[in-house]
Amino acid sequence: MAISRNCIIEDVQGIMQMTVFFYHPSSCSDGYPEPPLGLGYLMQVAKKKGWRYEFFDEDHHSKFIQLDEVLTRFRPGLIAVSFMTPQYYEALRAIRKFKRHFPNSLIIVGGPHPSSLPEETLQQIQEIDFLCKGEGEKTFEQFLRYLDGNAGLESVDGLFYRKNARPCANTPRELMTNEQMDDYCLDWHKLMERGPYMQKLSYQGTITPVFPIITARGCPNHCTFCDEGNIWKNKVRMRSIDNVIDEITFLVERYNAKCFNILDDTFTLKKSRVREFCERIKPLNIHFRITATVKSVDEEKLSYLSRAGCDLIAYGVESGDEGVLKIMKKNQTIDEIKRAFELTRKADILSYALCMVGNIGEDLKAVRRTAMLLGRIKPDLAACSIMMPYPGSENYRICKDNGWIMHHNWQDWVPSILKTRKFRVVTVTDKMNESQILKAYYYMNRSILINRFKHKYGRFFLIGGDFYTKEVLPRVKSIGLPAFIRHIAKLFKGSRHLQ
Repeated sequence: MAISRNCIIEDVQGIMQMTVFFYHPSSCSDGYPEPPLGLGYLMQVAKKKGWRYEFFDEDHHSKFIQLDEVLTRFRPGLIAVSFMTPQYYEALRAIRKFKRHFPNSLIIVGGPHPSSLPEETLQQIQEIDFLCKGEGEKTFEQFLRYLDGNAGLESVDGLFYRKNARPCANTPRELMTNEQMDDYCLDWHKLMERGPYMQKLSYQGTITPVFPIITARGCPNHCTFCDEGNIWKNKVRMRSIDNVIDEITFLVERYNAKCFNILDDTFTLKKSRVREFCERIKPLNIHFRITATVKSVDEEKLSYLSRAGCDLIAYGVESGDEGVLKIMKKNQTIDEIKRAFELTRKADILSYALCMVGNIGEDLKAVRRTAMLLGRIKPDLAACSIMMPYPGSENYRICKDNGWIMHHNWQDWVPSILKTRKFRVVTVTDKMNESQILKAYYYMNRSILINRFKHKYGRFFLIGGDFYTKEVLPRVKSIGLPAFIRHIAKLFKGSRHLQ
């Protein structure tokens, strides 16, 4: 049965046997995307409800089949789109395309960007009918019950929609409890329908299937640059170890999974949980990488992780300046950073240092301190991005209130310039203007890249063939030759030193 978009919204109730199309727009993944786990959980909800559904991940599925081919054989009554801020325009183009092809279908959106700016998103994209703010599984489950005629619209907590042409919000969705986390699982069958998601593991020099999993949601920290609190409210919820082990065992047995990426913000929070996980995962003979805060690791935890197959730990170093760390509420000191990297090295686990420039309160001298700190801690891998005041973060409010945000061209709201063909700095700060932020970014990345290439290809990497085939050509294909040349000129000629 067709749904008239102009009908009274309650009239959609009772429509049975609806079909759902789940869509994930391109995310500038440079050819190695990860499966969109958020949609994976929603697909499992749809499966339990007995609804037919199809799934298209632009970065992954377009390698095998075109979107138009899928749409010609699958006519959805409901279209669900999840996107982050840098994906805004890709999502917008897709949503408008869907509405042209299926004018009577309903469209619901969710994800970090819609959750951070729900009213604005509804006002800007008129084709959207519903919006899910925050944790989506229970909201989507209740929303499907509403469409089935088994619940009222106002009963769907966490849902936004229009009423009398104005955005209207239901009661906010309460976060799931630890116990409820075990009630929802990923639809791995659908996620893997077109084959495994491949990842380029620079620390191994291989391209291999990598399976991301989430064992806990939320982070207790309040870093000003992070939008985590907008969705998870800084509340940590953990799946049971039994539930996690069951998922990993299934992936090992069904897909011969060997490499996992644990996406938790806070995997090393509880020592007892780390120990139990490591003891039980060891017989499966897998490899995995995690993210941790420098305060949350110690010699004992690292020992458990090393023996269980942990290859890499990513740490949010962010800055080498104590004052900047305090302003961003990072809750760590330079000494704690040094200690974490030293202990990680002793545990024979590779370390990954994540840094940012363009932070509030940071000047060029502070950037030099960050570079000096990386020289001291000697991470196996390092990356430097530009601070993005993502909607939902404290920095977004601060930058907006101070008039520092220079534009809202969402496609530029990416932490790495190399993700786009053209780039303009999003926000200035109290200490640095646009040119200084770019100068700091190229200064840091030049230092990081040279050290990385020397370690990987030898001191004379510029005259080696592998450097060009493995590093240069993929980037040229990703962003185009003119943009690549501009970046190289700034990296190697214009930003050797900070004045």
